[in-house]
Amino acid sequence: MQVRSSRFGTFEVDESRALVFAQGLLGFPNSSTYVVVEVEDSPYFWLQSVDEDDVAFLATSPFLFFPGYDLVLGDEEQRSLGVDDPEQVEVLTLLTVHRAGEQPESITANLLGPIVVNIESRKALQLVLDNPDYTTRVPLVA
Repeated sequence: MQVRSSRFGTFEVDESRALVFAQGLLGFPNSSTYVVVEVEDSPYFWLQSVDEDDVAFLATSPFLFFPGYDLVLGDEEQRSLGVDDPEQVEVLTLLTVHRAGEQPESITANLLGPIVVNIESRKALQLVLDNPDYTTRVPLVA
């Protein structure tokens, strides 16, 4: 599959690597398919929209930075993703880079709205957790 991106130019990706969000990401209803663009030698990657050239999100695994991070998939979410076993699931968190001028000042993670992916079918879903311990701007610390 050929993907056009304002950030990365045009590139080829195996269609089996696409993530499909039946409900889109919050605030981006016109982007339902994303591909992962790896950041070399880094725990970060980009989720680049296949549907909109200008839409890309920096992401990572929350467990690399927040080992105690915990979420429970409800029955409805499990059915939507088609998962029976926790081993079928990958969890991602979207990141925000806060800048002071041109330089990055800090990075925060959205732990309140994780992305859950069925690693076999590539179906994905963004959850909105009801957990007062998590926010959309948790400082990322290595």
